[in-house]
Amino acid sequence: MIITVSGLTASGKTTLAKGLADELNLEYLSGSSKLKDLLPDKTFRSWESKEGIQMILFRLKNTKFDKRLDSELLRIIRRSDNIVVDSWTMPWLLGSNRNTVKIYVKAPIEVRARRVSIRDDIPYKSALTAIKKKDDLTANIYRSLYKIDVSYDLAPFDLVVDSSKLDRDNLRDLCVDFIFKFFKV
Repeated sequence: MIITVSGLTASGKTTLAKGLADELNLEYLSGSSKLKDLLPDKTFRSWESKEGIQMILFRLKNTKFDKRLDSELLRIIRRSDNIVVDSWTMPWLLGSNRNTVKIYVKAPIEVRARRVSIRDDIPYKSALTAIKKKDDLTANIYRSLYKIDVSYDLAPFDLVVDSSKLDRDNLRDLCVDFIFKFFKV
């Protein structure tokens, strides 16, 4: 089983993907971590930081890093039958297949900004500004590279879930239940 989890900044996609991997005893693959490994500057603490935004601007001008990342992710996924992938692009790039379930995690921007504010210990308004900029720049990268709209195109997804009113365990359990029904387990 291949599970892709996607969503905008601080929607809960990484927390969900890790939780699903643990609960279902599957390999976990982080697109963000793989991308950081490929980039020349690995010292930024988060994508929402000033240095992280600079790296996104660098990626916008040097899309070879994102192309290489996506090729690498596709290669890894195709070699594995049991994996959870946390990625902005894989739901579109993988195409349809009976062995793949695609989950999109969403939350209102105010909730996402609060999460970043707490996680990175920064003021709420700074977090709100940072995620708006990060989401817009990242969406521009994928619109330019693949003609996909990671912010609004939900067509590839089998499940779209709002994480704003669920704690991590409830979100994971809801998705596990859906996955079992989806794969008729």
